[in-house]
Amino acid sequence: MSPRITIRDIAARAGVHFSSVSLALRNSPKIRPALREKIQAVARELGYVPDPVLNALNVYRQSRRPTRFQSTIAWINNWPVKDELRRIRSFADYFEGASERARQLGYQIEDFWMHAPGMTPAAATSILHARGVRGLLIAPQPFAHTRLDLDFSEFSALAFGYSLQPARLHIVTNHQFQSLVLAVHELQALGYRRIGLCLKEDWDEKVNNHYLGGLLFAQHRMPARQRVPPLLSKESNRESFIAWFQRHRPDVVIALDRAVRVWIESLGLRVPDDVGVANLNTSLSDSTLAGVYQNDRLIGATAVDVLAGMISRNERGIPATPIRTLVEGVWQNGSSVRALR
Repeated sequence: MSPRITIRDIAARAGVHFSSVSLALRNSPKIRPALREKIQAVARELGYVPDPVLNALNVYRQSRRPTRFQSTIAWINNWPVKDELRRIRSFADYFEGASERARQLGYQIEDFWMHAPGMTPAAATSILHARGVRGLLIAPQPFAHTRLDLDFSEFSALAFGYSLQPARLHIVTNHQFQSLVLAVHELQALGYRRIGLCLKEDWDEKVNNHYLGGLLFAQHRMPARQRVPPLLSKESNRESFIAWFQRHRPDVVIALDRAVRVWIESLGLRVPDDVGVANLNTSLSDSTLAGVYQNDRLIGATAVDVLAGMISRNERGIPATPIRTLVEGVWQNGSSVRALR
């Protein structure tokens, strides 16, 4: 058996100190790009393979040390009105989950508003560098198909969800396709058969049409008589909902807009006695509304885990192949539905 190639072997062949090899193999920005590429080429030539046992030992040792400050991560807020973003409960939970995980890993998160007076893409890049920012968390955008004029080449960056277009960055989000399929499965288990979906078109486009895709997949397994055409409208309003509801008579409605329950009750119907209501983004603290809890804090924490790995590997700019990390939601029972059998 050939002896294992070590970083000291690579150092000897490359004519550098072994500490430089360690930095180069971790893509550290502390080493010049040309030297880093030279050392990595020597490592490939020698057939170097990292020792997973030693790596696990290093991770364990680092976990036992007191957490020290690494650098700053910027939470990029691209909403025209700064405070509107985190008034949405899910997005506030993204931020809280990300902030907590960042502290555990030795990072700090700073809010950065792209619409501050006088802000330009060039100014934003300069300010981020001055603040010592290495990583960017691109918060959800206000509308589907929103663009962001920012130079990503000097930063590790990922986005929450699909609303930022073109979708060239790594993404962390809820598994919306699974969330819709899960909701249908749980409602069918309660005895519901005619399951309707009511959404604004923009809301579905912001999740890359995964809600609609999940419904169509679930309906593919249903008898034709049980399939309720989805209501996707430009605006969420009572008039279009009532017209759709009275035409198709679903026995339960899946929605994001919480006004759906009010519209149903305005017809003299009772929830859940006459019609059930389920939501695709419930809160753990609300037992009155059944549906899918998206694990928003976990989404925020997972985003920081992914970004911290990118920072440690010095992965900057637009990736050649974007990676989607999907966090699954869980079903939450609530008094807006009932067992029909």
